Amino acid sequence: MSGPGYAPPPQGAPHFRAPGEDHPPALPGWAQQPSAPATDGPSRPAPAAEVPLEVLRSLPAPTAPGAEPTRPPQRPAVIALGCTLAVLGSLQWVCALSLLWVTASVGTGAFAEVNDDGAVFHILNRFNYRMLDGLAVPLYLFPVASIVTGFLVLSRRPWTRAAHTAVGVVALAWAAWWLQNQLLWWFSAAWYVVVACLVLWTPAASAWYRWRDDGRASHPPG
Repeated sequence: MSGPGYAPPPQGAPHFRAPGEDHPPALPGWAQQPSAPATDGPSRPAPAAEVPLEVLRSLPAPTAPGAEPTRPPQRPAVIALGCTLAVLGSLQWVCALSLLWVTASVGTGAFAEVNDDGAVFHILNRFNYRMLDGLAVPLYLFPVASIVTGFLVLSRRPWTRAAHTAVGVVALAWAAWWLQNQLLWWFSAAWYVVVACLVLWTPAASAWYRWRDDGRASHPPG
């Protein structure tokens, strides 16, 4: 372009692209940079590297939105109370009965050596013979069974609670038959067995026994 009043741009000045030109003219001393190819749509990120199949298999399974993992509920205090009452009471009964039997055996022999056949000798001798005649079997069997089932109730299986209660019911029924002429002695021990069994059937204990790992059963009330 030339004409009056027009001065050419100085040497090294930038040149403006005229309409219709695809690329601006290169300046002296500057290398022409290749332009990026034009795209019709927005630019897309580069595809990510393919994840190995072993890594995908090791990932945890996705959970549903809002789903929380179920946890075993805390064991109610009444379960531990029932276990403690059964085990402690049965152990005390076994220890006291064993001590009384040993005392009766030793006392009977001691009185027999001195030819003393008084009232104490007859009481001890009668108790010793009745124990040897078969009375020791139920007197030891029921407490030992109560100790075993008392520990089993902690395993959160419904049948253990039923078995423990059945042992208590059978023991009370046999004791009522054995002490039918002295029911006052039966009532003094029956309340202990009844309390130790009933605490396992409270609502909190029942919900704890019904709980399952899939979380479908109700949790014990807090």
